[in-house]
Amino acid sequence: MTTNLKLYWFYTAENLACKNLKKDTQQKIVERSFTYRKIQCLPNYSLLMMTLYEHQNGRMELKKILHVVVIIWLSNEAQVVYSSICVADPVYSNCSCTIANRTVIADCSHLELKKSPKFTSVVQIVNLSFNEMEQTPVPGSLPAGLQVLDLSRNKIKIFLKSTFNGLYSLQILNISSNLLTLDDITFYKGVFGDLKALWHLEMQNNSCNSSNPKAVYPGTALQDLISLRVLEIDGLPTYNFGQEFSKLRNLSELNLSRGYCNLSLYGLTETYFQYLQDLKVLVVRNCSIASIHNNTFLLLRSLNYLDISDNNLLTFCGFKNASDALIGSLIKIFKANRIYCAIGRSTFVIGKFFQSLRKTTLEELYLDDNKIDYAEAQIAAELPVTLRKLSLSGNKLSLGRYIFINVSHLTGLKELDISYQNKHLKAPYVGQYACHDYQVSINCDCANVGDYLTYSNPEMNGLSQSGQRQSRTSLHVEDKSCDQPVEMITILPPNLTSINFEYSKVGDTIPFMHLMYDHLYKLNLRGNRFTRWVGPVCNATSMQYLDLSENLCSEVSKSFFKELSGLETLILDKNYLVYPLRNDQNGDIFRRLRNLQNISIANNQLDHLPRKIFHGLVNLKALNLSTNAINVVDFDIQHMYNLSVLDLSNNFIRFLDENFTSQIDLIPSNSLVISLENNPLECSCRSFSFLKWFQKKKNSHSVTFVNNQLYNCSDDNGYPLNSGFAQIDVIIHNLEEKCRKTEWYVLVIIIILTTFVLLLLCIFIIYRHKWKIRYFVYLAKREMFKKGYERLGDDNNFKYDVFVSYAEGNRSFATKEVVKRLEGEAGLKVCLHDRDFVPGSDISDNIIGAIRHSRKIIFIVSSHFIKSDWCMYEFHMARYEETVVRKRNCTIFVFLGDIPLADLPYKIAQVRDQTVFADFPRDAKEETNFWNVLIDAVHEP
Repeated sequence: MTTNLKLYWFYTAENLACKNLKKDTQQKIVERSFTYRKIQCLPNYSLLMMTLYEHQNGRMELKKILHVVVIIWLSNEAQVVYSSICVADPVYSNCSCTIANRTVIADCSHLELKKSPKFTSVVQIVNLSFNEMEQTPVPGSLPAGLQVLDLSRNKIKIFLKSTFNGLYSLQILNISSNLLTLDDITFYKGVFGDLKALWHLEMQNNSCNSSNPKAVYPGTALQDLISLRVLEIDGLPTYNFGQEFSKLRNLSELNLSRGYCNLSLYGLTETYFQYLQDLKVLVVRNCSIASIHNNTFLLLRSLNYLDISDNNLLTFCGFKNASDALIGSLIKIFKANRIYCAIGRSTFVIGKFFQSLRKTTLEELYLDDNKIDYAEAQIAAELPVTLRKLSLSGNKLSLGRYIFINVSHLTGLKELDISYQNKHLKAPYVGQYACHDYQVSINCDCANVGDYLTYSNPEMNGLSQSGQRQSRTSLHVEDKSCDQPVEMITILPPNLTSINFEYSKVGDTIPFMHLMYDHLYKLNLRGNRFTRWVGPVCNATSMQYLDLSENLCSEVSKSFFKELSGLETLILDKNYLVYPLRNDQNGDIFRRLRNLQNISIANNQLDHLPRKIFHGLVNLKALNLSTNAINVVDFDIQHMYNLSVLDLSNNFIRFLDENFTSQIDLIPSNSLVISLENNPLECSCRSFSFLKWFQKKKNSHSVTFVNNQLYNCSDDNGYPLNSGFAQIDVIIHNLEEKCRKTEWYVLVIIIILTTFVLLLLCIFIIYRHKWKIRYFVYLAKREMFKKGYERLGDDNNFKYDVFVSYAEGNRSFATKEVVKRLEGEAGLKVCLHDRDFVPGSDISDNIIGAIRHSRKIIFIVSSHFIKSDWCMYEFHMARYEETVVRKRNCTIFVFLGDIPLADLPYKIAQVRDQTVFADFPRDAKEETNFWNVLIDAVHEP
């Protein structure tokens, strides 16, 4: 194969450096018989490659390649080199050779090799797995300094004589998944004689053992491994570990579960592990164990880890026997997951099963996936006070006292896992023993619990101590305070710091509650059905991690989080918080979370967030709003001085406006990471300022845009462009000229629109105040020309006592009746427009003059009056004189005939109740009284 040589490696006394060749020294390396692997430029690394060139006839020719391995530990990064460094025979050139951590690794896996190549003396790790070898490597083919040898996944049936001779440094050997028979013939005495340093041996899953009833644990061969600490081997049903294993005094970990394991014939007998008394870790998972003798582990005094999981016929009777054998041991971790059939009836757990554990120093207990739906209340009293973690995941416990009150007495408990309650049954676990006969588990329960058919399960609902389900109430109530009387106390173990209650299909409302102890650090309620968060949750200031994601919540009270002031991480993904957050205009929901550092509100169908929504989050470092429907980003972030991650991916954002980008500029962090992936980003004049800002931040490296080279770009009509953000410089260059022209067009349009708006505004103002304007025009004209009568400043100096305003249809009434009564009988000086207006003068000037020179103005309001423009003009002028100039009542209204209130102009109807008015009587007998009242009204000051 051929490749370009662009890197030149040379060695100095200090390190190995990498420099670019000049253009005139770049040269192709011709294809060689050995494999050439890609070489990365890694300064300070332990590989030296020297390439010697000879200049002939103006061209560079490859003269000689010298490979030198310099074992100097200067870097953690691995380097792939020529296979000839590891493999002596070029036939095996497909093997890769790697140098890492001062170690040379030869990888010949997945090559369908029939036999092993000969490795060079520098190799320390050999991987020959996944090949077709039927025997172990021939003597002498493995280097003496070998430390790790992997022969797994082959077809090896026999060990060649002296295969492992001289491998005094070998530490790890993997011969699993072959065709080796566990007997003293295959594993002959002395086969491992020289492996004095071997501490880890994997020999499980050798398929011949499943059909060989005479298979035995090869103690004769294994007894030579005096340094052996970890042994992984198949579990055999007919034999115990023989006396030869007593010589393995360093063996501390035994795993029978990585391959074939079937102990169904006799189970774990009393003597099964009698010669392995130094074991600390024992794993017998998925071994079809149906019984355990109560003295099986009695001699294993150092045992601190025991896993009997996935033995689904064992039941809690077998668990009890195992527990009995652990009394007095150093047991710390005990796993008994899935010791019941995956299908079938539920499980009852009583205190009797756990009595022996009280006499141990157990710290972690796992009882996952055992279909437990009832536990006696006294079980907690049977568990040791040293218990730190209890896992009941995958059972059928209901939210209520059977979870919380039972464990409240465990004063040492710090971690409680009650996740995945009531989960749907899945397909049987891989390798799980099929259990269709439930008689074993039935016999166990009947012997200890009684007839389960007559056993009733009490109600187990709600979050409260009483177990009553919380009633659904509206969130539109007064915010609760922790100073108020407590409605509900939640009892937890006093030192509990972590609860995992995810995916348990419980919930409805998280009510106002009070934790008895303030030690809870982490609470995971992911994947439940808490659709209403009322709160507050009091006495929980120590909580730093809260996961409420995937609850489909759509209602959150503003006081829910206010007592969780210690929160640092809050996960609210996959809810429906669009309405609670949209309506929180003042940012009350998160206001008290001043210590929060990470918040995720992804996948909540959010379309817009109020400007103040995050105002309380002054210490926020990471904000995730991905996978929503946000199209405009205008919430405040300038107070987030520590913000380092902002995820806005998978929204509908077209660009970030200048207000938001200016806020980003105010954040002092130089390592802000922003994700805008999968948004319909726009490359147009409208987004030009954003594009310029993006280019500036990208070039200055002050902001890192995740995968920005994949950002797509569309025009202002939404049509995709050929060039994306990977060519941001080209995009900006193309837009500059276009947007410059557009700016002129926009400027002209803005000027025209502004002028038009101002014109409309002036017209509106003139129309709105046309009567005032007319009045002031009259005054200005009077002031300018100084004609006619001018009233003195004294309020009593008026030319007329009264000006009568009437329509043409009421002329007879005004000139005869009104003049007769007011002038003839009352002696008042009356002004009428038919008689007293100055001929040749403007009508409007005559009207305003008559109003200004009359002490009172009488309006004869009739159906004719409200239809007359001049009458309405007189009305408006008089109203202005009354309210602005004189600032006292001077108008009197006389209503002739029946005028529906709905027909009256709004202004007349508005002042009807505020001024003097009278209805002209229909009865002649009442006219005298009417005129007397009217004359008195005119005489009033």
